[in-house]
Amino acid sequence: MKKLSYILTTVILIITGCEPKKLDEKLATALILEKNHYPTIIHHDIFCGDPTHAYTIFKSGLLEKGLVKVIQTRKFGDTMAFVNFTAAAKPYLLPTPKEDKISKIQRVKVADEQFGAIKEIRMMSSGNKAIVEFTTIRKKNVFAAAIKNGLKDTLIHEVYFIRADDGWELMDKKSEIEFLSY
Repeated sequence: MKKLSYILTTVILIITGCEPKKLDEKLATALILEKNHYPTIIHHDIFCGDPTHAYTIFKSGLLEKGLVKVIQTRKFGDTMAFVNFTAAAKPYLLPTPKEDKISKIQRVKVADEQFGAIKEIRMMSSGNKAIVEFTTIRKKNVFAAAIKNGLKDTLIHEVYFIRADDGWELMDKKSEIEFLSY
């Protein structure tokens, strides 16, 4: 029975000794991918009944590519949408909530956002907290032209990690001040 307690103590020490004390890139990447579910779809709502959106779509070049049809004039009282999508646009159309469909809004896929790389890991002096900066890369499609101000190709994100009893955990979005006082 005495040997069993020694074996159990040794196993516990080995298990807790294997737990990473310092957050490394591999662990941070795995936790970020698990929490944020990359790759993700970036979508944009097109207001088909809005003449301003119709003008933006008209200028975007989607009409020449055969993805949309834009009605340039409409009679008073006509409820027809200014923007209509062709069959070629079907792969880019996303499910739209019923409330939005009533208002003639169509959700379209404009890009896929993928995890890029870890830029920096800053450990706090306590050793139990870390701030990680990482990049994501957006792979745009033809409907990215429908966004007025455009999309950035790469984004920099900042996330916060804390070491708990069972290892490193990615915290929910907090400000840096809340994080430091945690």
